[in-house]
Amino acid sequence: MNQTVLHASVSASPYDEHYEMAFVYCVDKPSSHCFSLSRFPGESEIEVMVVDQMVEKVLDLEVKLDGRCLQAKIPPRLAARLGGVEQYIVHLDLPCGEMPNLIRALEMIFEGKSGLQLAA
Repeated sequence: MNQTVLHASVSASPYDEHYEMAFVYCVDKPSSHCFSLSRFPGESEIEVMVVDQMVEKVLDLEVKLDGRCLQAKIPPRLAARLGGVEQYIVHLDLPCGEMPNLIRALEMIFEGKSGLQLAA
């Protein structure tokens, strides 16, 4: 399985008024590689963005948040359109106190879906 490991700073919002969506945006500054998930209210698809502006939408996705590590498994067909990476392992550089915000953003992105796993 082709995978990418990022050490990324994170910004997240369960609902951003400017963009009018829930999002999680991770960027590995030394490599300028990003991984982002977002979803507009009322839409059934999750938008996945990688690298810099490679964007695709998907109905279902597997994402696990375990401590300060976010793992995303990209379905093979979608991965083929996003540079071939089937798994992202993102070590999160998250500002103090921002974990609840990240969790709420992921919950909003995955509302009504079964692909999100939040580990204790």
